[in-house]
This record gives sequence, C-alpha cells and structure tokens, in this order.
Amino acid sequence: MYMQLEDHFGDVVAKARRGQELTVSSAAGQVGLTQAELEQLESGQGAPDEAVVRRLAQCLGLDCEKLLASAAQRYFPLYPAGRPAEGLSVEMLVLGSDFLVNGYLVGCTETSKGMVIDPGFDAEKILKAIENAGLEVELVLLTHGHGDHVGALSEICQATGAPALIAKEDLPLLGELRTKIEGSIVEGEVFAVGRHNFEARSTPGHTAGGVCLVHSQVALVGDALFAGSMGGTRRRKDYDSLRSSIAEKILRLDERVVLYPGHGPATTVGEEQAHNPFFT
Repeated sequence: MYMQLEDHFGDVVAKARRGQELTVSSAAGQVGLTQAELEQLESGQGAPDEAVVRRLAQCLGLDCEKLLASAAQRYFPLYPAGRPAEGLSVEMLVLGSDFLVNGYLVGCTETSKGMVIDPGFDAEKILKAIENAGLEVELVLLTHGHGDHVGALSEICQATGAPALIAKEDLPLLGELRTKIEGSIVEGEVFAVGRHNFEARSTPGHTAGGVCLVHSQVALVGDALFAGSMGGTRRRKDYDSLRSSIAEKILRLDERVVLYPGHGPATTVGEEQAHNPFFT
C-alpha cells in the first residue's frame, strides 16, 4: 500500500502553474527565482525556504500555510487504504507496475452485489478480487476516459457481463473501447449497489466528462482530487472548473467521508479541508 503521496510539493506547484497557463519563466520572475530554480523545485529537488513558498502561494493563489506544510512533507492521510464503511466493502486495487493506478471493487455486504470502478490494468488481478469477495458485479463505472483507467475494460466486461458506463463527454478518449460502453453517466444519476446508492457528480476539468461517485460514507473521486492535491489541467478554464466543482460537490460533504482517488492513498474530506493547498 502507499507510503507517500501521489503529488509532492513540486507537483502541486507545477499543477497550479500549468493550470493557470503560466510559463515557468513568468512564474519564476514573479517569485524572484530563476527559471532553472523553479524547474528544480517542480521536479522535487531541493527544499525551498519559507519566503519562497510564501511567494509561490501568493503568485499561484494557493493556501500559504497548507503549501508550507506540503513543502515540509508534514501531511499524510491517516487511512491510506481507506477504512471500513457500514454495510459496504471498498477494495482499493493498486494496478500496474511502473505506473500505478487505483481501481476499485465496491460491494454490498448484505446482498453481495457489486461494481467495478476504473479497471485500469491487470484484468486477472481484478477478476481474482471479485472471486475472492464473492461479489456479483452488476456495473462497471468509469470516472473518466484516460487510458490508465480503462485498460482492462474489455476483459472485465466480458468476464462479468456487466455494462460499462461513462460520461458522454469522455467517449472520444476511449478510442476503440467506446464500443464497450452501454450507457452514459449524467449529473445527479443514482446507481444502486445492493442496498447502497451512489450519486454521480460532475467534476470536469481533468477531463471534460470527469465524474465522482458519492455515497454517504465514501466517494470515488477518480483523478479529480488526490490526497493533498488535485488532477492536472492545462487551461485556466479547466483549472477553475475543477477547483470549483471539487469545493462545491466534494469538500462540502461530511468531514468523515472517505475519498478514494485514482492515484495514491485514500484520504477524507476533513483531511483535505485541513491540508490541501488548492482549497482555502
């Protein structure tokens, strides 16, 4: 299981800069660094002094105290693999080898009905987890259409017979795999897993059709949000859209809700409210 965050301090800075369409040279000039110095920080090399972190926070519109904590590596979530939910099983499957992605097997402990979220790689590993859990998989839901989240889609659909769904805006990202999609995920739609319901909440920005799946105790957030960070964007419009949708649709949930991201350790709403530099 994960022992470190998906994004270090330099990743946070780089995502904030790129999302706001700032060049390295422009951002470096605003905070009194050379381009080479900022590139070094973004690559995770070296530790900036407090004054530099404060200037970066001001330049990039990040929360200063949280960014200082990120630079000092003072935050790691309490339950990186998640924690038990009443009547619901959520198994984080770390898929891949050199490049890791989180897929999820979600099940109702009362009815043994289940669903697979983001079958990125390792179809055999996912199918073995389904077998071990004794679940009947009825749905395959995709939080977004990037290749690292859909690589095992065909095998999982074929083995389980479950329909796969994704927001229509992300269909173009799937290429030939779009033929495996049997329906669309829309804002506010509710998916039943045995006795449990998950509401789809649109969180565009990382991709046009990014969605989160929200339950009263857990939320599967894909690449919208990571522990101490958020998904990458390249345009100011997408950056602002992602930040606002996370703030309104995820971080207003009960602080105890466990957040299961597409990469890196699980976290909670309360921890992200307290530690994520992108949100004040």
